[in-house]
Amino acid sequence: MKKSEADALGYLIVIGIVVYPFVWLYEKIGWIGIIALGFAVLGAIVLMKFRNSQREYEEFNRLVLYSLHNRATPQEARKLNSLYKDNYPRAMLIRRLQILRDSIEISLSSKKRETAESRMDEVLSSYAEIKSKYADLITSETMSEIARVVEEHERKFSTSLYTNIANAHLEKAGKLKTIKSKSKYAELAMEAILEGLKNPKSDKSFLEKMQAEIERYTQSLETTS
Repeated sequence: MKKSEADALGYLIVIGIVVYPFVWLYEKIGWIGIIALGFAVLGAIVLMKFRNSQREYEEFNRLVLYSLHNRATPQEARKLNSLYKDNYPRAMLIRRLQILRDSIEISLSSKKRETAESRMDEVLSSYAEIKSKYADLITSETMSEIARVVEEHERKFSTSLYTNIANAHLEKAGKLKTIKSKSKYAELAMEAILEGLKNPKSDKSFLEKMQAEIERYTQSLETTS
């Protein structure tokens, strides 16, 4: 047998193998059955892709909430960002949430007014960007949780800003030797608390307790002198 004849025979065998199942199906169920089967297979493929897409969407929302509530280490942040290196909008949302969480933590703990206030501004700008650019990437429930966290942080910040400043002055006072110097920083601490009491969003009861503590500290200084 010539090579060309062998090749032709091979092609016929392959064609036969491919065609035979369709011939068999046609004999069993006819063209209507084959068409119905084709639609069923196509529907199964579409359903499978939809479920995979839905599962991925839910997983992304869980990651968004994790980034919102947990401050990532530099190594963890890089790992999370790499998950969506081929999906720029999702990668940017995760990065923006990392910045938002970092800013929340720093603004609530910093004893320097400038640092705390600049980080508070960053929280609000990050939230505004997420709301305007990335809200359609997540569920409405996830977006509502981001809004709740930011609102809660604003309330806390309206108190922590003044208590942190006051504590920084009191710590300074504790390191000084003269009564006059201690009294000076105690007065600065009191000024911070009084400023906070004027803020309509601050926790008045908490600030009033700290005000009473500073007053007792000042009185103890006067007694000592």
